[in-house]
Amino acid sequence: MINKLNIEKFYDYFDSIANLLYSNYKLGYLEGMNEAFNFLLDDEFEGEYSLEDMAILKETKQSINDVAFEREEIRKGVQLGLLKGYKHQYSSNELLTPDTIGIFIGYLIEKLYKDEDLKTIIDPLMGTGNLVFTILNHLNKKTKIFGLDNDLLKCKISRNVSDLLEYDNEMFYQDTLTYFDQGFDLVVTDLPVSEDDNEYFPYKVINHHLDSLKDGKYLFAIIENDFFEKKDSKIFKEEIDKKAYIFGLIKLSESLFKNNPKSILILRKFGESIQKPVNFLLIDLPSFNDLDNLDKTISQIDLWFEKREAK
Repeated sequence: MINKLNIEKFYDYFDSIANLLYSNYKLGYLEGMNEAFNFLLDDEFEGEYSLEDMAILKETKQSINDVAFEREEIRKGVQLGLLKGYKHQYSSNELLTPDTIGIFIGYLIEKLYKDEDLKTIIDPLMGTGNLVFTILNHLNKKTKIFGLDNDLLKCKISRNVSDLLEYDNEMFYQDTLTYFDQGFDLVVTDLPVSEDDNEYFPYKVINHHLDSLKDGKYLFAIIENDFFEKKDSKIFKEEIDKKAYIFGLIKLSESLFKNNPKSILILRKFGESIQKPVNFLLIDLPSFNDLDNLDKTISQIDLWFEKREAK
């Protein structure tokens, strides 16, 4: 059971440290958050601080030493800090995938992997990890997280948060298109809004990381609604058709987004005995606040999966 007071305690811990490090050393808020995580995990900092400030930092840590936090309490506390930090550093909160999307994707993954192991998951555009952490916190699976990002600070935060949540993990600070590995059980990512007229970056990410999947496994990508209308979409479809088929396409409620509404694309990689279904999962998801219509839609999805399993 999530305790809101524990969320506040965890937030207050790193917020106090981040504010002190900003006031006395002009360290950015997100960097200060990460230092608070370093101190909590390893009892050390990346930077050097005065003896007086170290005494304050140790006292701040002691205030939560005896609290047994649930995973969601930590994640939600971190999320509050990221919202504050992004507002100052990146000028946008759209870098954080909404919780409801992660929870919904977790529900779909549970349907697909309910009788299977989910030993590895990779997010090729990990950021600070909120999407993956939200998904895994709502699944009963023992899973190792692999993450990629070309922003060093985000890599550090996602690694530390993953450690705080006690998920086995490997985070890589590198360009996602330079990473080559195979044998993952699941790829999941929130693709950025891309305005490059020459090459559409999300196409490249999906095409590249489909090769990372085991045969018969799934890729979940949160995409722009005009994803299939971009330049070179025909070439992209031809490339993807060699490796996978569209398993599902779920249009998300526009109420979730200030700008650039999105959908969830699900691809399944080809493999032995993998048959392409006659109908793929095509859903127009209502607002998560519209509980009556949402319940009806979830029932439709449940029925679709029941029919699929009965074949």
